[in-house]
Amino acid sequence: MATLPSRVLELAEQVAAGHGVEVLEAQLRRQGRSQVLSVVLDADAPVEADVVEQVSKELSGVLDADDPVPGSYVLEVTTPGLERPLHSARDFRRQLGHEVRVTRAGAEAGAAASVQGVVVAVDDEAVTLSAAGSQLRVALSDVVRGKVVLPW
Repeated sequence: MATLPSRVLELAEQVAAGHGVEVLEAQLRRQGRSQVLSVVLDADAPVEADVVEQVSKELSGVLDADDPVPGSYVLEVTTPGLERPLHSARDFRRQLGHEVRVTRAGAEAGAAASVQGVVVAVDDEAVTLSAAGSQLRVALSDVVRGKVVLPW
């Protein structure tokens, strides 16, 4: 992986903020003989495709004008997608009202290591899932893996 100039992240964050989203991740990598500048956008609500397109176009222009990346590259602007693992409070907040499966470390005796339910509440310490008519609060520090349960 190539080193990402700090100016690239600075420019990407400025453009993203202007569209109400933020940069979750930015990296410069080699793909065959080419360089790929990958920028992943995120927000508390799902990021619409037109926002991704607008950020991509604007960021491309800003990067062309500033020229912080040596050599040629392909700009790739995306969102994290549904397969992205859930770890933080922010990740779970984005899934409010959606069904998730959480694998827990250190589940108490008799408690399942993996639980599935609809995210009904999230704070900085835990996620609360509703399943089978009851609610279960899972400490974020106990989450080994969280994943959205796809409806198909």
